[in-house]
Amino acid sequence: MSFFETGDLAVVSEKWWETKLERKWLLNFQGPDLLKAEKVLFSERSYEDKYSDPGNIQYGYSQLGTKCPLQMRRDLGQQKVTIFLYNDEGAGEEGYVPFLNIVEIDLENLNDSDRLASEKSKGNTNTVKTGIVTQIWESNHEAGKFERIHAVLNNSGSTLLSGDSLRVILSQETPEEPPNYYLYDLNFLYVAGVVKKVSDESAVRITNFKHPYPAMKGYSKHIIKYKRPLDGVTLSSTLYLPKGYSFDLENIQTDRKKSKLKKEKRLPLLFWAYPLQYNAASAAGQLRDSPFRFSKVTPFKSPLVWLTLGFAVLDGPSMPIIATGDKSSNANDTYVEQLVSSAEAAVDYVCNGLGICDSTRVAVGGHSYGAFMVANLLIHSKNLFCCGIARSGAYNRTMTPFGFQTERRSFWKVPKIYTKMSPFFTLHKDMRPILLIHGAEDENRGTYTDQSVRMFAALRSIGVVSRLVVLPYEGHRYRARESIMHCLAETEFWLRKYCVDKRKYSTSYDVAPDELRSATAPIATIATHIQPGDSQVNL
Repeated sequence: MSFFETGDLAVVSEKWWETKLERKWLLNFQGPDLLKAEKVLFSERSYEDKYSDPGNIQYGYSQLGTKCPLQMRRDLGQQKVTIFLYNDEGAGEEGYVPFLNIVEIDLENLNDSDRLASEKSKGNTNTVKTGIVTQIWESNHEAGKFERIHAVLNNSGSTLLSGDSLRVILSQETPEEPPNYYLYDLNFLYVAGVVKKVSDESAVRITNFKHPYPAMKGYSKHIIKYKRPLDGVTLSSTLYLPKGYSFDLENIQTDRKKSKLKKEKRLPLLFWAYPLQYNAASAAGQLRDSPFRFSKVTPFKSPLVWLTLGFAVLDGPSMPIIATGDKSSNANDTYVEQLVSSAEAAVDYVCNGLGICDSTRVAVGGHSYGAFMVANLLIHSKNLFCCGIARSGAYNRTMTPFGFQTERRSFWKVPKIYTKMSPFFTLHKDMRPILLIHGAEDENRGTYTDQSVRMFAALRSIGVVSRLVVLPYEGHRYRARESIMHCLAETEFWLRKYCVDKRKYSTSYDVAPDELRSATAPIATIATHIQPGDSQVNL
């Protein structure tokens, strides 16, 4: 619950995980009995449905230092209040387009179900049940830019804003330029509680950040859409191509033969993903990125570093696990089938539909639940991938018997689902090479280090080419520079050997060659006991 600065209004939020339902209520304490506040539904939506998000109520600090919703000064004669709704994503069919709306609320008619919405309103305003919604700002996506509002500057020391302008701190970025910050004055004429005119004043730049990794300039970013064959759900992904490679998506869709690369020029592909569960197929297929965002390359999180090796990177392809019927608890009943179908659809579209990548050189990677996905795909996808990188994963779900991720059923209730989903129980000797990396002190209750240790022992026992690297003192997310650099070096060696070079697979457990040892020179002093014939590495 959050009170307005005036003390006579409050906002209450509620969520219910099973149905993904989110509600916001307005409480009016202006009546004679404070214990009987007037309650009205302000907004209602499924929070997994990004397209219907009207935005979040914006907050500031009152004169007493408490956090309260920002509002335009109330016209006491008309008993109206105006609040701000900001969506820093603004998801839609065109991708992310952030926007700022204002909502006028008539306190005298809170229970009136009739609601008017301006033609300029953004998003699905049907989710806003009370008030008149008007858009006063939107990211300039038409100019190929991605903009966000980070703060509303309130010099009055109050959350009650006055005047006909709003000063904000705004960031602006493009695929080639990192976010830089501006002071931005949003001027509008506020008459009788209604916005009559909105105009943008020139922004004042306050930062001048340069490209943090200029060597990576020149890569191309493309939002692609495709359908998975299992159920026809439309999926999306962000495809990155290294410098010197690009394509016109519209041209490919109209004349694919002219746009495809010759086979000898096709790129190896790194498929990096993380499965998510949904109740509704319509939400699972929604676009969750912008073609105009600057892509940050953080060595631990981002697979984009492999663009420098000449890989195409499919980052964050949709891997939805969708519940069937009205039971959100049964999504994992078809986990493997949905997972494989999503992966096959993405790889087929990039390799055969677009003709950009070599279908025999596709590697798959993921972290945590993404690592769990990697193992399952290498087992069940019939050689769709040539190798895999699995970091900090769990592979035996009977070791998490009381539930995992969004699975709320226990092992004893659905033992067949637990064993079917667990790669540990479905290993076979034809499985493609897999690199396991894990922090020695993983604190995440579902991915203890023993998961990778036991998985590696099982892989070796049946002759699957595999390697286990345990990073000292690291938790679920790797922090030390030495750990991150070694993780990258191990990954590079694995990709070069089993994806780029496409050498004949061997069941011998050979250690990293000299080039890997030189790449890990910063930690050579603590990696001296890597012994020939042993592919388990404990740094």
